[in-house]
Amino acid sequence: MPQHPTLRHFHKGISKISQWTGHEYKEMERTFASLIWGAVPPDVSAVAHTVVDFVYYASLKSHSTETLWRLQDALDTFHKYKGMFVRLGVHNHFRIPKIHMMEHYVMLIHLKGSADWYNTEQSERLHIDCAKQGYRASNKKNYTDQMVRYLTRRESIHTFGAFLSWIKVVEEKLEDGEEIAEEDANELSSIPPLPSLPASDETMAIKARAGLTWHVATKAPFPNTSVPDLIKHYGATDIVPALTKYLNKNVPSSRVTPTEYDRFDVFKRITADIPSVHRLTEDTVRNVIRATPPLKKEAPGHFDCILVHHSLDAEDVGLKGYRAARIHVIFRLPPWHRCDHILAYIEWFTGFSKPVMPLRMLEASYASHAGRRVGVVIPVASIRRSCHLVPKFGKSTKKNSKDGPPWNSDTVMDQCTRFFFNSQLSLNMFQFCDGDYELVEESSVSA
Repeated sequence: MPQHPTLRHFHKGISKISQWTGHEYKEMERTFASLIWGAVPPDVSAVAHTVVDFVYYASLKSHSTETLWRLQDALDTFHKYKGMFVRLGVHNHFRIPKIHMMEHYVMLIHLKGSADWYNTEQSERLHIDCAKQGYRASNKKNYTDQMVRYLTRRESIHTFGAFLSWIKVVEEKLEDGEEIAEEDANELSSIPPLPSLPASDETMAIKARAGLTWHVATKAPFPNTSVPDLIKHYGATDIVPALTKYLNKNVPSSRVTPTEYDRFDVFKRITADIPSVHRLTEDTVRNVIRATPPLKKEAPGHFDCILVHHSLDAEDVGLKGYRAARIHVIFRLPPWHRCDHILAYIEWFTGFSKPVMPLRMLEASYASHAGRRVGVVIPVASIRRSCHLVPKFGKSTKKNSKDGPPWNSDTVMDQCTRFFFNSQLSLNMFQFCDGDYELVEESSVSA
């Protein structure tokens, strides 16, 4: 399975996991539907895919008539194809309480609102804080009283910490000459904030479309990297002609033609905080895009897949107007090229084909011209977000390439040619791609 910054990689497989928890199930469901395609009958793949779709739709924090219709449609598709499990002898029936409960989700959401907090995660977490930790802190004798005392002291520390935070904010406002309102204490929270992006003196901000801001290190980790090294270690085989074409089109004032003797400052990654889809909440998702070569045998390279603005049809939500690509180099040109933008060398995938039904999975493959993959140079500002492509494994994942070693998570993106777009990578990605199953097939890519 190709790696992704947000994806858990089960190095020892899933068969050796002795106790499955909700966390493991959530990590597995991100790739399960794409992984089993071809290894099982299409009806079984359809059931797996629609169940994960149902889980994601049920997890939305707000609903519309459209999302509730799709939730019901996922359930109807599950019932349509679930008989395959009975015919294969896997199950004798589906009279299972949890499956029966799925029938009531749409009605209950209409009555009581979204179901995002109707789960056991909060109680499980509180069981750790309020029961397990208190018991471990006791001497295991008459532990109930000791647990109560432990929790009382924890609450006192928490309350005093909130008070100190409030005092700090009030003092800062007094120093700035601001008026202090009585409601300030209620607005303050002792919960520490989420880790933010590095300080501004350590990163540069790159304004992008859709209100995004990409951040890249101010000082390039790999300065003065030669073109031969980019070709050998980064796989940027056509970076010189691609860069020449980009400069001729976008920087006509540049009088210097790139050559194989040039050297560029190269960066490891770019990061951005992607807001929630439709900006319904203030939640953000940290998006990291890596382009790092293999430095050691123990540290393989990471060249992530991305979605790129490709036409004016691109909007904040949906795949229309975007194209998948694989990023190989993030670099900055020397000043004599008169280009201040941070650039990226990418290899295009073809446009998403019509979905494989009934799976509703979009397919893509490497774009090629004259037997070579199509590589282009783009500004980092045109990148929308990272994405994840899953190889079409078929009946076995232990495939051998005629020109290289067996497939593994480090080499499969170079050796496989056909992929599924993984819309189930995360809830945010699922919402971003929501309903995008009517895309027109494009067989070629303009370089």
